[in-house]
Amino acid sequence: MSTIRRHAAVPLLLLGTVILGLALPARADPREISVGGVWITLLDHDVAGYTSFQRAIEVRRRITEVLSIPGFRQGAVIAVKQVGLEAVVTVGDVLVFTVTPDDAAGTWMTPLEVARQWARLLALGLTRAFPDADFHTF
Repeated sequence: MSTIRRHAAVPLLLLGTVILGLALPARADPREISVGGVWITLLDHDVAGYTSFQRAIEVRRRITEVLSIPGFRQGAVIAVKQVGLEAVVTVGDVLVFTVTPDDAAGTWMTPLEVARQWARLLALGLTRAFPDADFHTF
């Protein structure tokens, strides 16, 4: 094989490998919220001076706070309440989520219904994080 053909074969081989599905690492969206291996939501809307990215950081900080409170190692009630047009999800007295009308847009659910869904997933995730605990929604 000539030198030119050999040099042309290498890029074609590499291109063929890419086209046939060279596995690349998956990249998680930093706005995804999960706990205990349970995916809860993707916060993709900005609210009240927070970008969606800042909002996700704050929610993860609050979940970490819940995980670090010794009293919650036995479990806690996860409450969902309507507050104006929004709904909030709390664990004990710790605010975890605020669900806005934008969060519910396109879901055919109200913010309160979305908050209830997130609360159930949060309860499941916290229970997996603390298997001896009893987290339940109210």
